[in-house]
Amino acid sequence: MVLRVIVVEDDANMRLILKRALFGIPNVEVVGEAGNGAEAVGLAADLEPHVIIMDVDLPGKDGVEASREILNINPDVFLVYATGHPEYMAEAFEMYAFDYLVKPYRMERLIQTITRIEKLIEAKENSIQQCRKKDINSVGIKNKVAVKVEGKLTLIDTTKIIYINRDKRKTVIHTVDGKITTNESLEVLEKRSEGSNFMRTHRSYLVNLEKVTEIQPLSRNEYLVVFGGLKERAYITDEKYRELQIRLNLR
Repeated sequence: MVLRVIVVEDDANMRLILKRALFGIPNVEVVGEAGNGAEAVGLAADLEPHVIIMDVDLPGKDGVEASREILNINPDVFLVYATGHPEYMAEAFEMYAFDYLVKPYRMERLIQTITRIEKLIEAKENSIQQCRKKDINSVGIKNKVAVKVEGKLTLIDTTKIIYINRDKRKTVIHTVDGKITTNESLEVLEKRSEGSNFMRTHRSYLVNLEKVTEIQPLSRNEYLVVFGGLKERAYITDEKYRELQIRLNLR
């Protein structure tokens, strides 16, 4: 697994130092960087990171305010504060910050924090895999996927799902009965639907292959996914299209 990290720091030199430190850690990728809180919120919605390294003193929307919005979008993200303001520590941990590094700090401390996060995610993944090995049909949830919607746990019939996509800061589940919106990430729903006929066709799309009737060329690197007489459309990248062809024994 590659740990996806976003760096949020208004000092460009400090951003560079942080990125260089992270580049030295195996299986860690800096997928984005921001110089203010508003940019951080947008990147968190678009890139679905595992970790955000966040300064507190940011122009416009500060790091604490931005973190509240980010946790609403992705409650599973690990927040690591790296700042020169120790006075915000209590408030940060109230928002379930994973760590709070006060400048000046040693880069070895940051690397230790990232390594701890990697181990926690790995343990969680192993636990999930163990659960999947059990016979889920015996507990009566065949053809169901669990989704958190406005604080409630909703079980959705997977046979009614057409596709799922990210729309701004939300995840939208398109079904034959209408749309369902959740704050849970596309990555989380992809993992819950493993073993079914769902395929991640695009960074922003998870498609139920049972509903697909046609795939049309759209551009050099992208195709349009058609669902019979339904108005809904999804997208599939050229790379994923080749994977689908192999899955369908066309290659």
